[in-house]
Amino acid sequence: MRVLVALGSNLGDRRANLEAGLELLRELGPLTPSPLVMETPDESGTGPAYVNTVALLESKLPLPELLEELLRREIRLGRQRDGVRNAPRPLDLDLIAAEGLSGHWHWPSPQDLACLGPELTLDLPHPRAKGRAFVMEPWEAMVGRPTLEGL
Repeated sequence: MRVLVALGSNLGDRRANLEAGLELLRELGPLTPSPLVMETPDESGTGPAYVNTVALLESKLPLPELLEELLRREIRLGRQRDGVRNAPRPLDLDLIAAEGLSGHWHWPSPQDLACLGPELTLDLPHPRAKGRAFVMEPWEAMVGRPTLEGL
């Protein structure tokens, strides 16, 4: 299954963090990164600016397991999950869309991700993706006219 993953970093060496994030994604399957990396302000207006891009990932993992693996990779690169929403982070990985799939999923958090709460949730396509230039512009640089309904 092909999925679109958004990558962002606003802490530390942001570009190196994106490169490290792409390498971690390659552990999950073949990866095609966007040629466009862009800098954007923090949405809250209080944190450091982000660098953002997207990548198409081919994965054999079911969506819940794939999301769990993305979350583990964020933590491996130093993301702190202490309950502070939108805190600066070395790496943010978001599932944006999945080929042929849409909907809402929820399941109990695995023990190693219990810091995220008792349950993990996933909505695809990502409900705020269309309004985020830092997702849509790098995606457009890859495929021309992106649609969230299919990859």
